[in-house]
Amino acid sequence: MRRFLIGALLLLAACGQKAAVGVKVDPALAALVPPDTVLLAGTRVEALLKTVVYQKYFAQRSFPQMEKFAQQTGLDVRKDLWELLFVSNGHQGVLLGRGKFANEMEPKLEKQGAQRFVYKGHNLIGNDRAAVMFVNSSTAAVGETAALESLIDHRQESNGPPALLAAQMKEIPAEVQFWAAYAGGPIQLPFPENSNLANVNKLLSSVQSGTVYFDLRTGLNGVATGVCSSEQGAQDVQGALKALVGLGRLSTPADRPELLSAYDSIRITQDSRRVKVYIDVPQELADKFLEVWIGRQR
Repeated sequence: MRRFLIGALLLLAACGQKAAVGVKVDPALAALVPPDTVLLAGTRVEALLKTVVYQKYFAQRSFPQMEKFAQQTGLDVRKDLWELLFVSNGHQGVLLGRGKFANEMEPKLEKQGAQRFVYKGHNLIGNDRAAVMFVNSSTAAVGETAALESLIDHRQESNGPPALLAAQMKEIPAEVQFWAAYAGGPIQLPFPENSNLANVNKLLSSVQSGTVYFDLRTGLNGVATGVCSSEQGAQDVQGALKALVGLGRLSTPADRPELLSAYDSIRITQDSRRVKVYIDVPQELADKFLEVWIGRQR
């Protein structure tokens, strides 16, 4: 009986513990998030590179964030980078990264023409336009020099993601490889200008806040949520998104009917001021979806 009671108590204790909720940011990166941040975009690089969809469809494509970080730090992002976090206040942004930085990286960057200078006790390598700051042996920040200096100015004020963004992060599944949360403002997403996704930027003026995330473990699965200033605004956004998908279907070449599956994988809903876009693409259709929305792989 005593053993039974002990087992029952342990079971109840386990049930009483709350499961981890929401996506997490590496503590070293979270400690650098400025208090005026309105946009966070995270990439769990190690987890992303292990997915079949990435290896098959994305390995040969260029990821601007990863490429920029690699160029300015000298890091091989596909071997030594663990996590990326882009932070922005709507006017300027900084790309933060955790990885395995070699001790010779700073001297190597200097040999390539970058200059070392000090701002409030922090070493920066670059020039008056753009630079990289190695916070420690596994943490670095890349961006415009003015943005890095602002990051340093507010470093003592940082307590992790601001409250609204932290609340939004709790709605994002912990296992996703890419995610973003924003608290409103004129954010311009980095979609190619010649892609269908570029039209999404025109709709953001009606959206106050939102989140987006993608999980590539079993396909190309994602959810984008936007909260508009009014119910009418949400209806307008939903209508515009549905029209965008409809136009895409109509423009599909007659000899490429298989591309219609890229549009069938998208579902758009609206509830009060909230609009949601669901994307559910199985692995075998990922190439068709990417061709429609991003373009053919070069």
